[in-house]
This record gives sequence, structure tokens and C-alpha cells, in this order.
Amino acid sequence: ATDFVRSYCEMCTSRCPIQAKVVDGKTVLITGKPDWAATGGTVCARGGSGFSQLYDTQRIQKPMIRTGERGEGKWREVSWEEAYSFIAEKMGAIKTKHGPEAMAFANRGGTHMAYMVTLARAFGTPNTFTHEATCPQARTVALNATFGTPALGIDYSNVKYLLSLGRNHFEGIHVAQARGVMNAISKGGKLVSVDPRYSVTSMKAHEWYPIKPGTDL
Repeated sequence: ATDFVRSYCEMCTSRCPIQAKVVDGKTVLITGKPDWAATGGTVCARGGSGFSQLYDTQRIQKPMIRTGERGEGKWREVSWEEAYSFIAEKMGAIKTKHGPEAMAFANRGGTHMAYMVTLARAFGTPNTFTHEATCPQARTVALNATFGTPALGIDYSNVKYLLSLGRNHFEGIHVAQARGVMNAISKGGKLVSVDPRYSVTSMKAHEWYPIKPGTDL
């Protein structure tokens, strides 16, 4: 029996809508959701390989605790109960010796962020963060300051002039965004790439400015 199951990809923060082809209970192919206009039914290489990870013979499927010295590669499988107890014991030791603020909690952001913050507060530390600081923080601050919201959508497909400061649209993994930029260029939009590296985006740009690393500002 063959089924087509709708879902969304968890291989990066873009979380593109996907469709899995399932034959006799096993996923054999992952594609983009065919009627999702932003991606046009496509999916990046990382998303398309998701089922390979699921069935990889070397995939770790149970918690493991190291039994030897670091680097020796000696491990033993344990139950989730033992794993959580081990983690709690280590966290407690850090808290006792160095104080709760010695611990930082991080994730990639999303609807589950509140749970992590709650855990961190219960532990006693204010140190929580996501990948925002190294990825979209500048855009978030700019949108908040200018429009009062970070949730403003960007219609890349109809951009007339795009100045890209280090953003590698065509080697990245944001399928909808890459398609949008390509559409804009095909309609006469101009792309300018400011990037020390001659990336694929720089190659496709109308102008490339290879600034020295660290001189962005």
C-alpha cells in the first residue's frame, strides 16, 4: 500500500511543508508539499534526505552514557529514566559548586521556547538564548524599531532592488526565500551582494562587493 502523508520538515528553522511517500509503512521519498506556493512543491537536499537519517543503521535511538574516558568511544545504552537522573545529578552538582547562573539554556526558538525558559527559571538562571544572536537578530531589531513588529513578511518575489549583506540566499536552506529572489531577478530586479566570499549568491548578483571580513559596519 502506498500513502502520501503531509507534514513539515524539522531539519532547520524554515520548517517547510513536506509530503512523504510511504510504501508499506516505510517512508521512501520526501518532497515539498505540492500545493504550497512559496516552495512550489520543492524541498532542499537536507530536507529530502530526512528519511535517510530515520533509517540510518548508525542512528542512536536510545540514551547513552559514556563509560570510558572522553574520546575513547565507550558507551552504554540506558533508559530515559536513568538518563534524566544522570543529567539532573550533573546539573545539581554545577549549581551547588558554581551557582545556578553558571548554567545556560539554549534552543533554536519556537513555540517550545516557553518551556525552556520555565525550566531555566526553576533552576535559577536567567541565561537563556537561541540562535537569534548569530542569525536574524539585526533584522528583528530593525523591524521592531521601524514598524513595531518583527513579524513583517518580505515579498522577495517582487523586490526591485535587493542589497544582501552577507546573506547567501542560493546556498542557504530557505527554499521559499531562494525561489523568491530568483523570481525577482527574472522579472528585472537587481541583486547586490556584499560578502567577503564569492558565494553562489555573489556569482548570481549584478554587483559583488568583496569587503574585508569584519568590516561590515
